[in-house]
Amino acid sequence: MPAAASLARGRRAAARLVSWPTRWWAQQSLRARLTLIATALFSLAVIAGVILVLVVQRYALTRVLDQSANKTARDIGRKVAAGVLPQTLVATSGGITAVQVVDANGRPLAATAGTDAVNPLLTSEEQLDEVRGGSRLTIESSEYSARLRVLGRKVGDKTVLVFTELNRVDDSVRILTRAALIGGPLAVLLMATATYGAVTLSLRPVAALRHGAADITAAGLARQRLPVPGAQDEIHRLAITLNAMLDRIDSATSRQRTFVGDAAHELRSPLASLRVQLEVAQRLGPSVDWDGVIEDVLVDVDRLDRLVEDLLTLARLDESGSVGRREPVALDELVASVAGGYVHARVPVQVQATPVTVAGDPDALRRVVINLVDNAMRYAASEVVVTVGPTTRDGQPRALLTVEDDGPGIPAAERSKVFDRFYRVQESRSRESGGTGLGLPIVRDIVRNHDGRVRMTERAGGASGLRAVVLLPATSDPAV
Repeated sequence: MPAAASLARGRRAAARLVSWPTRWWAQQSLRARLTLIATALFSLAVIAGVILVLVVQRYALTRVLDQSANKTARDIGRKVAAGVLPQTLVATSGGITAVQVVDANGRPLAATAGTDAVNPLLTSEEQLDEVRGGSRLTIESSEYSARLRVLGRKVGDKTVLVFTELNRVDDSVRILTRAALIGGPLAVLLMATATYGAVTLSLRPVAALRHGAADITAAGLARQRLPVPGAQDEIHRLAITLNAMLDRIDSATSRQRTFVGDAAHELRSPLASLRVQLEVAQRLGPSVDWDGVIEDVLVDVDRLDRLVEDLLTLARLDESGSVGRREPVALDELVASVAGGYVHARVPVQVQATPVTVAGDPDALRRVVINLVDNAMRYAASEVVVTVGPTTRDGQPRALLTVEDDGPGIPAAERSKVFDRFYRVQESRSRESGGTGLGLPIVRDIVRNHDGRVRMTERAGGASGLRAVVLLPATSDPAV
């Protein structure tokens, strides 16, 4: 058991050690992370650049030495080939340390001034064979206390050996390395400082947005918006987008607040009526007309039932925002079916239908027709006329549904308001009218979800009454 516990502790410690970089990185600010990333990338670029420069510098300097050695080897090789070989050789180009001409056995035949003319500088036969084969060697010379680069040119059985010092190349590379070791960290430090400052300036509008968002409260949303920076950059566009979102939230909050207040007011009226009736019946005791009380109570219960059902319907429409299902619906047959339920209504419902098909939810479309007919029946004096048929708008096939009544009508200024929730004209505000103020808003939302339009107009010819006009996209495809 102790061994198992110790092993478990070791694993947990190893897991913490492995996850520490991730946790540390997550704890850093965006400013620090961007600075670290930029500095790390710049450091890698500086290191790669310094290495490349040093390699190129060494290669370039060594190439210059090789070119000088080649020229001297060619010039002396021509003299050897011509049989003119002085005892003391003269280098024909600068930067040459020593020149020796050796025979097939490696013994010196001639050399430049100051060079040993007796002992060969290349003491190994393997090195001599490599040079004769065209290779370039680097040897350590105790005589010159330097590293020598050897280049050879074979002329018959003789070989011209040219020696150049690499110390100057090493010194140049060493100086450049020291400069890089000093300048590189300074450049990285300057880069880190500049990046930190630039990121700080760039994120200042973000900090302003954050403080502005922290200052915004739900109660004061209508009076507060996020600050928009002057620069026409991504943060400017973000601030505009966020403010537009706040506008939509504010509008939705205002509508929701109004809706809740209106719903509470509408629910309070029938509940207050029920309470009054029941309290009066309780005080009257046995002498109360219970049949009348029950009848009055049922009226308020029916009103509450309709109101709750309409509220639930609107809530579902707000939540979905689209058609629940889409299938072919014969709108003329649906209208005829709805009209059949008004055979014993107060006023007759006349139907003028021409076959037309729309794509949508049949239950929702039935609710549209019922709500429009109910609204017309509430105000009609002697008749309600429902027409449905195909039409064309903007070159597209449409289904046209109209519901007319011969009631008092609505003033033109109020026709667009009847689709607002809980809005009712003066004539429909009485308790006996039975309206909840939600029927036409439900119609509007359902029609919008079906990509249609609905509006209220006066009857044709200027006759008294009201005409509801619904336009829906028509379809001839039975598979829709």
